[in-house]
Amino acid sequence: MVRLGTADQPLAGAPGGPTVFAPVAVSLREAGAVGLAGPRARLTGLARSVIAQLAAALEIVLISAERQRPVEERLADWSWLGWLPQVRPAHGQDCRLLLAFDRDQAAARVGELVRRLDDGPLGPGWITASPSAVAAAARRHTGPHTVVIVDGEPGQRSVRERVARLAADGPAAGVHLLCLAEAPPAATGAPLSASYEAAGSASSLIAE
Repeated sequence: MVRLGTADQPLAGAPGGPTVFAPVAVSLREAGAVGLAGPRARLTGLARSVIAQLAAALEIVLISAERQRPVEERLADWSWLGWLPQVRPAHGQDCRLLLAFDRDQAAARVGELVRRLDDGPLGPGWITASPSAVAAAARRHTGPHTVVIVDGEPGQRSVRERVARLAADGPAAGVHLLCLAEAPPAATGAPLSASYEAAGSASSLIAE
């Protein structure tokens, strides 16, 4: 379980009644993929918190190749990951660190993850597997788990399409996506649908 924050939630057994300020948590393995959206400072802070909670038992891959943000800004956000042993390749990947800051690196990291699914329990046909087949394979998975942090748009259309497929089917091979989208802060009292629409406008992955 990953704790994302706190929120007013109804008391157990009292729907529509009193609420209590309680933690909000999600199981990444059950959800398969998680999307986070918000102002940049809050977004990266929450992402760091999630990574800290997960890092002990995971391989970490970063894809931060969105050209709308200067590479210097992206490096400032994520260069600290280079100190973690979880970003060092352990599956024969052809790189020094599992960090992608340009489109070529993003395509390479995504290609490595796709090949892992090709070699996984669903075989090369994983891309046409049903959601129930993916869920069943995810429950049986006992190997290493990988969290792929996708900060913004991951690259050209072909890469975006493959990343979207990884979000849906990656759990079959222990691959889970954490998709980040920079978006304006939600207005007080705004409906959840408005926040979701803003996140989807900022990230095609969250929209899908």
